[in-house]
Amino acid sequence: MKRSLLGLLALAGCASVEPEPPAHPLAWITGCWISESGTSKEVWSMPEAGYLFGYAVTLGDGGVSFFEQMRIKPGPLYVLNVYPAGVGPSKFVESLQGDQSVTFINSAHDYPQLIHYQREGDTLKAHIALEDGSNRRDFSYQACND
Repeated sequence: MKRSLLGLLALAGCASVEPEPPAHPLAWITGCWISESGTSKEVWSMPEAGYLFGYAVTLGDGGVSFFEQMRIKPGPLYVLNVYPAGVGPSKFVESLQGDQSVTFINSAHDYPQLIHYQREGDTLKAHIALEDGSNRRDFSYQACND
């Protein structure tokens, strides 16, 4: 009887354990990231129902000189919706995804047309450019200490 009860308890425990959801393929971007100068910061949430939410802030002249909100929408291809200064969205569609990198493209957008993120250890690198790679602007962030 004792053995049967222990067996049932073990089975009940196994049955109530839900499988862990698969890791989000872009979860490597989550966290708080700040530029070496401390004037630019980008923050990305943990995945929520497949979505990632973020914001970027640039400080200058004693206050915020630029801000944008961002959302990465799940799908067969991820879609990055960007709201610079709260205006938008400007939609960029995933064109290439690596183990810890992703590139989004919107050929119809004036600038940027390409947005690329790549995680290298404790560094988040990003660049924006025209679709052909010209007019490139690079960003490098370290994990925030706060």
